[in-house]
Amino acid sequence: MLFVMLAPLLLSTALAQDSTSQEATTTDVRTLAVQRKVDELFETGKFERAYFIYRNELAPVGDKYAQYMVGYMHLMGLGVEEDEVRGSAWYRLAAERGYPEFVGVRNQVLDSLDEDELVRSDRAYIELRRQYGDLVLVMGQLHRDFDEMTAPKTGSRLARRGTSVMLVDPVASYGASGESYQRKSEFRFRSRLDFVTDTLGIDRVTGRVTGKQLSDLDDRVEEHVSQVDDR
Repeated sequence: MLFVMLAPLLLSTALAQDSTSQEATTTDVRTLAVQRKVDELFETGKFERAYFIYRNELAPVGDKYAQYMVGYMHLMGLGVEEDEVRGSAWYRLAAERGYPEFVGVRNQVLDSLDEDELVRSDRAYIELRRQYGDLVLVMGQLHRDFDEMTAPKTGSRLARRGTSVMLVDPVASYGASGESYQRKSEFRFRSRLDFVTDTLGIDRVTGRVTGKQLSDLDDRVEEHVSQVDDR
């Protein structure tokens, strides 16, 4: 039976348990703690609580393992109503980075669906992709980065270029000068921007980025995630 074949993936997939791709949201200490806690809940049979955390805390921030687990729990009826179509949609979202384990089980589940179920799976997948797909999450971060980079700097929250004021990087938790922090922010912004354009297969944005260019990218991303491209 198909679903019996899925259980061993719980172990092998742990190796791929990162909450983001290279350009997506950064895994922080709190997220890592939540990941450990929810895995313990699942392993001890506290399925409803585990499902809630996978579904509402980890899956929405791009944790592919959590997205896979939400799909798995739908397929098996663990902590949530059994729903093969909904489960398949979550599997498809989990597989968008091309992890071989996720792609393999996604394909197995899709092959088990009839034509009507595939149509419903497509709709559910697009719905999830428009909310929690990597491109959508990264675009949200790009907008937040852009607003921070272009906002007038007042007070001492961000130092002017060249000053010796030390800041605490919320990601890496180390001190950095205002200039160093700004360079890192600009590098992260550019890396995320390149991730979006490369994924869309369009020319990279060069030079100073404008709000209009980000808005145009929003439209391109919306068009991209509103289509089925995995079968």
